[in-house]
Amino acid sequence: MESYIKDPSPEEAKKLIESINRNKEICISTPYDPDAMMFSALILKYMESQAGVSFSSTDCEVTVAITPQGRTIKYNNSEVFIGQSALTSVLPFTAEDILPILAGIGSSVFLERRRLTEWEISMLKKAENLGITIEKNFRIPSYKELPLFLSLMESIDLFIPEITGNRDNAIRAVKELGVDELTKLEELNETQLNTLLFKIITLIMKFNSKVNRDDIISDRVFYLNYDLIELGIVTTYFMDVVGSKIILQSALSPSIFSILIEKFRNELSKGFSFDLTEDKKFYIVEGNLKSPKIAQVILLQLQKIKKEKPIAIKIKNELLTSRFFMDGKEGLKQVEV
Repeated sequence: MESYIKDPSPEEAKKLIESINRNKEICISTPYDPDAMMFSALILKYMESQAGVSFSSTDCEVTVAITPQGRTIKYNNSEVFIGQSALTSVLPFTAEDILPILAGIGSSVFLERRRLTEWEISMLKKAENLGITIEKNFRIPSYKELPLFLSLMESIDLFIPEITGNRDNAIRAVKELGVDELTKLEELNETQLNTLLFKIITLIMKFNSKVNRDDIISDRVFYLNYDLIELGIVTTYFMDVVGSKIILQSALSPSIFSILIEKFRNELSKGFSFDLTEDKKFYIVEGNLKSPKIAQVILLQLQKIKKEKPIAIKIKNELLTSRFFMDGKEGLKQVEV
């Protein structure tokens, strides 16, 4: 059996994608994953003949695979391994597609809870002329645009116990720094930043004793006021609750991201909490968090679940899961236990 533990070749993947015949009908076989779906949608966007995506076919001209070792792309009897880098990171970075590409990379980083790869950082730096900026700062979403308390409240990865999802506690944490609730992260002085860092580490240490400064401060990527972290979370959320059609729509019309982000912020700004129980089939999350996949990301950080067992959310006495956990219909769907 051929081993895929080899050196990643994202540059070769770029060449492979460029070789796809745009005038020939093709099918792309892809796992149910936001980065893989965005990658497929952006290829379909520029096809000049009929093309489609399948989550189950084994007979497509283009095949995308995701394993614990990394990602592979197959086309015309050629196969390229790109390692842990997002599939969208090997597509051409253009002004038209920069938002979908960032959403793809962001969703990969979010779901795998990893850092940006060297390849991704190099591609992002090359796209600085398009308006991308990279800096070291707190791993909380959209701190350039949102008041600090909302950034903290919407921080899903990193999940901050007692603060994420809790409006009152998030406001209280900000006021403890000696500023008001409208203050943004970038308005804090060094002493206030160090105090905030210490508080976040202290709270996270309650469930992860190994957390350190490097887990809190990381490479942050922005395009205008769009934040790679938030784009990744939002893309995952709407693929979970609506389905892959939202990925296709955002690839074709990137302006939709501003609408999705506003809807997501409005949802999370209400706050959320949940209780966890377990039966033979599912972990059952009861509360007001509407995304099973987002719930899984949070609970894995809290080390309360095993990744292999599916999640169902309980809303108004209905148990709902999604295509991430059960084949068939996309979006939220009712299940029995």
